[in-house]
Amino acid sequence: MAQLETVKRPDMLFHLITGIQKWQENFGVIPDELYTGMLMFAHLSAEGNSDPPVDIYQLIRILHKPSHEWGIQGLQNDYPEHSPLLEETIGLVADTDEFMNRYISPQDAEQQNMYDILKYCKEDGRQLQDEYTAIRTFLSEPQHAVITARELNEFAENFQDSELIHLIRRCYQEITHELTNFRKCPHCGWTMEYKHDRWRCNKEDICHVLADMEILVPLEFGKQRVFRLNPGIQRFVLLPGISELRLAKRLRKKGYEVDLYPNIDTFDLSVRLKGREFFLDVKDFKDPRTLANFFNGQSASYLEKYQDQCLIVVPRYRSLLFHEYKKRAEMYLNETARYYIRIVMENEVEQVLEDVFW
Repeated sequence: MAQLETVKRPDMLFHLITGIQKWQENFGVIPDELYTGMLMFAHLSAEGNSDPPVDIYQLIRILHKPSHEWGIQGLQNDYPEHSPLLEETIGLVADTDEFMNRYISPQDAEQQNMYDILKYCKEDGRQLQDEYTAIRTFLSEPQHAVITARELNEFAENFQDSELIHLIRRCYQEITHELTNFRKCPHCGWTMEYKHDRWRCNKEDICHVLADMEILVPLEFGKQRVFRLNPGIQRFVLLPGISELRLAKRLRKKGYEVDLYPNIDTFDLSVRLKGREFFLDVKDFKDPRTLANFFNGQSASYLEKYQDQCLIVVPRYRSLLFHEYKKRAEMYLNETARYYIRIVMENEVEQVLEDVFW
């Protein structure tokens, strides 16, 4: 590989992840991306005075270890230090999805299909605020996590724009023939699949700590064609979207005026009272350092929009999954980000807004 002297850690992770994704589709051929990622890994580990892997299979064994054991200096700024890249039970871990979304679309860190809808609603003079809010809300509701072809068509046909209809359909994948393999997730409504002695809802399986998993209901749609949100939309739109819609409902009951995804997703919620306006932005990252690094990587001009007018809200389930999530995220913010960013947990929002408005 040329120009190894310019190897960057995020580029190495990108090549390793894309290479493994392709390899899992055809184990008979080792993809070029995986070879390139291995060479980058060897170069960076040698810089840290560690023994580099000599072949792909030694590399794969290393990638099953937490990343702080890989011997690559500074990697904790790009990838959670206690997470491996691979696990025996699920393959690529959930942290790789978060990394890929930040790497491909660093300004939004969301699943790419949703980002395509966002761009389309904004580009070429289009300001499709109502359309964007309707789509994002639909995808954030558990009753739309798994739907029939008729339901998908009925929703898509609310829009006159053929390209927008196409983008909406890309958020779903057909599962008609696999339906008997799944159960309905009691938290998010998505598909649970039985793997390694238990039912799991997507890679990270957040939902198992949020709902009673003792009795799981089969997905029964008769002879209809059935579609589910693709895994990226479930993880990066539906799960945080449940928190966004829950917040909006609670705040409206408190007497606030609330708009979802104002200015085509400049923020997640606009909250108004007595002629004043404040914003909330829900950010859902598994690891608090990843959340901090998202903001650490932004310019001051990008961060300015948050200062004194927006709270960064972390969904409440993160505090159940990671002890002292907020405190750790704040600790990892660099000086510039700390100046602009205020992080709160979901259960703190109402009290903070009372302080703001009253």
